[in-house]
Formats: sequence, C-alpha cells, structure tokens
Amino acid sequence: MGAGADVVPICYRIGVEISIAPTIRRAQPSDTAALTDLVNRAYAVEAFFVDGQRTTADEIAGLIRSGGFLVLECAGGIGAAVLFEGPGEHRGLPPSAYLGAYFGMLSVLPELQGMGLGGRLVRVAEAMAEATGATSMRLRVINLRGELVRWYRSLGYREVGTAPYHHGSVKRPCHFIEMAKSLMPISTAYAATSGEVGAA
Repeated sequence: MGAGADVVPICYRIGVEISIAPTIRRAQPSDTAALTDLVNRAYAVEAFFVDGQRTTADEIAGLIRSGGFLVLECAGGIGAAVLFEGPGEHRGLPPSAYLGAYFGMLSVLPELQGMGLGGRLVRVAEAMAEATGATSMRLRVINLRGELVRWYRSLGYREVGTAPYHHGSVKRPCHFIEMAKSLMPISTAYAATSGEVGAA
C-alpha cells in the first residue's frame, strides 16, 4: 500500500437508519479545526487527571504538516484519526527502537465508538509500518487509562517500559506505559516466502 493510497470505502450501519461510509486518507491543512475538535472530544474522558484540553490547533497543524495524520472520513466530517510515524521519525523513542514505527492520538468520535473504527485505523497503521520496513509498532498509554492498556493487549501489544508524562499540567500523578508489537516487514515476509518456494 502506497503512503498516499486511499482505502476502499466500507459502509458501517448505526442503528437502522444512519449509514456512514468512511475512507482513510492523509490529513490536509484544511482539516486542522475538525481534527483538533475530534482529538479533544475523544480525549475528554481524561479530564479527571488532565488539566485542560488534550491538544491545540497549533500542535495539530504541525503534525499535519509533517504528514503524520491519517483520518477516517465519515458523512459530515472526520469520524476517527490516528497519528502515524514511520521508523526513526518519533523523537520520543529510544535508539534501540529506531526500526520501530509509532502511532498515537488514536481518536474516535464518542458517538461512533464501539464500531471497530479504532481497530481499523490501528491495522492500517500497522500495514503502513510493515511497508516501510518497521520491525515493531510502538505506542504510549497513560497508566491511569487501564481500559486502553487492556484493549491494546487484545490487539497483541505488550508493555515494554515507562516514560514520564510532560505533555501538560495534570491533576493527578501519572506516567506513560510504553507498549510494542512485533511486525514482519514486507521485505522480510517476501524473503521468507521466497525461501520456502525455493526449497520446495
């Protein structure tokens, strides 16, 4: 899959009357306001320990300029999004993780949660990571979000360390839990398949 390729639309039905047909694409500067609102709404559940909103338009605009955001478009706007950074692009990762890709800010509108859209974006990010040669995918979760840790475990991620939380002021002490999942880059998968065919 090319970095700029769109994903074939899939229709999701909510209830009986409302259908949403999302496609995944790279975020554009014109998405800044909608994407900022999406992230802040999705992360409003963290108000019990975060003082203020999760992000700002300036931060989102900078991340869009770097080409890192993938958005899932729904009727009437953006329904979900994820920040994706290829191997070596995330400055917060230790040198030992240089070949690891990273995703963060996974956000789904509250009214669309529970439909599998977040998992779909994670799978797309993992596929992109494998296409760029990443050997692992990494992410960070606040330790106070136990439900997210459990959800990422269900997707194959495991805790690999911790890191301090410096994103903004907080009402309660907290830190990041770093999680990772091993990937098979396309080149490695191809080599393994070729070896099997050659030995036959």
